[in-house]
Amino acid sequence: MKFIISSMSMAMFIGKDYDLKVHELTEDEFHAIAYDGISHIGHHDIAEITNFAYNKTPVQVRPGDILLVAQKYHGVLRFHCIQMFESESPLFREEELLIEEEVY
Repeated sequence: MKFIISSMSMAMFIGKDYDLKVHELTEDEFHAIAYDGISHIGHHDIAEITNFAYNKTPVQVRPGDILLVAQKYHGVLRFHCIQMFESESPLFREEELLIEEEVY
């Protein structure tokens, strides 16, 4: 499914292990991809600017779903496509600890 949104949280993603792929889009690319998506835009101003319906209902994203995000960032409307995939290599606690050690 394709969902058009204006904000997101990790609670939207169903499942434990998944990968997200994020692409920045132009406004034209966003509209070309979003034409058959389901609007869940929860901000009136962004719904009006993008010409999609205001619909502040929760979204649950599963592997294979696509999020089309229209968000204001420092006053500029930006567009992204987020694809959710089942993870091919879930992290294990030992790997997480190694990552934390490298970062800090």
